[in-house]
This record gives sequence, C-alpha cells and structure tokens, in this order.
Amino acid sequence: MAALTSDIQSMVDCGFPVAQLSIISLAKLNAKDAAEIGVLERAASTVGFFYLDLRGDPQGDRVLAHLPAVYAVAEKYFGQLQSAKAKDTRFDIKAGQDLGYQKNYGGESFEISRDEIASMGNSISHLPQAFQDEWTRITEISVGCDQACLTLLNSLSTDYTKYHRPDHPSDSGLKLVLYPSLTKVSDAPDTTHTDDGTFTLLFYKDWSISTLLPETNSWAFTAPIEGCALVNVANALQRLSRGTLHSPKHRVTQPFDKAKNRYYLSYFLRPETVLLEKWDARK
Repeated sequence: MAALTSDIQSMVDCGFPVAQLSIISLAKLNAKDAAEIGVLERAASTVGFFYLDLRGDPQGDRVLAHLPAVYAVAEKYFGQLQSAKAKDTRFDIKAGQDLGYQKNYGGESFEISRDEIASMGNSISHLPQAFQDEWTRITEISVGCDQACLTLLNSLSTDYTKYHRPDHPSDSGLKLVLYPSLTKVSDAPDTTHTDDGTFTLLFYKDWSISTLLPETNSWAFTAPIEGCALVNVANALQRLSRGTLHSPKHRVTQPFDKAKNRYYLSYFLRPETVLLEKWDARK
C-alpha cells in the first residue's frame, strides 16, 4: 500500500487529479455485511466507480491467481501479424456485439461471450490457439467475474437479478484488450463514453483510465490497485434503477508522453437478451 500511496502522490505532484474511490470487499459482500453494502450503495449512486477487492474471497483469489497467465495470452495474441488476427473477425454476430477480434478506436480487442464459454467454446467457429492453451484459466476468470458482478447486483437489490439469470441468454462476456499509449499525449484520441450493459469489471496495470467526477464536473485518474478490479455502473443498470445509480463518463487516456503496449482484461455483465429486445422494440 505504501508503494501505491507513493504512486498516487507522484501523480498529484505532477498535477494530475486522482479519484478517491471506495474499496469494497467481495468477501464482505458475500457475507452480507451491512456496512459494506452501504458503501457499495453510496459509490454506485454517486460517482458510479469503485474498486472491488477480490482478496480473501475463494473465487476472487482464483481470478487473481489466473490474471498473469491471461495477460500473457493477450500479449501473445495481439503480438501476431495483423493478417493472422483478422482471420478471427466474427461475421456471425449481431450489430452492437464485439465478439471475436475487433480493431477500432486506436486499440484492438478479442471478446468471448459468457454463454460461449459455458458451452466450452463449441459455438465459436474458430477459437485462437492462444485461448485454447489457457482455456481452463479463461473459463475460471469468466465464471469468477460473472459471480462477482452478480454479488454486486444482488447486494444492491434482488429486483435487478431477475434480469440477469445465468441460465438465460445474454451478451455478458470477457474481453481482452490492447490499447497502446502514444509517443505524444496530444495524439491520443478522445474516447469519452459510458458503457452499455450492467457492470463493467476491469483489470489494468497502467495509469490510463480517468472518470468524470459528477460533483466537480472534472476529470480524475483512477489508480491501478493490486488485488482489486475497477468497477463501474453501466447504462442498463442506471435505467433499471430509474436513475438512482450512476453510469459515469470515462475514457482511456495517458498522463505522459510514451509509446507502450497496455493490456486490459474486462468483464461486461449485461442483461438478458430478452430484456434488451423489449427495450429495442420500444424505441
């Protein structure tokens, strides 16, 4: 923690605001700790971002143990020639889905849906060898992240869980991302957005995520914290809560001039497909 405090102070000394986000224990949420649930409710309804500490929870500890191997999968996969990765582009997906290989917004990604992982990857026309080699770890991370998100959801309200039944189809998924920083900060594109879906759970190592703080309407970086995932409320949950919970604007950026490959592992909890279809029909 001392090293983290030093890193944060260094950022502040360089003139970069750092968001003061709550750290919420997954183990305490699973134990239905009332005080911890209160912290979650406040974080989700105000800034919309918080850290989820996975340490001390059996499934959370397994996710953390598998992270180095899955980061290595990302580095190996995205290090291939572009022509090789392009073969993994999916043409069997619906508009708005990001499954398979994608290249856009200055980065690259590969996403596998929760339902595809549950089917052992049998529904994927071509699963890259790098993913096949670490399939057990990828599966356990997906299951662990999904359960963590459902714990968050259930802690906020059991009413939300009826739209996220594990045995009903959804676009929930695990995504590996390469988003390089650039030689000049001034060349970095504006990636400001909110997330579709319910929750986004993100693992990252670099100072590269910033959020718009609603109280001050100003941007602040979110520190990468060991043992924790950065979580944000997304648009569908804001809608389900009738605006009580806040889906924050955020962006991928960089504080300093330096070209570097940056890897991210994200899990997106999304509502059941049938709910999204109902919402689309009302447009």
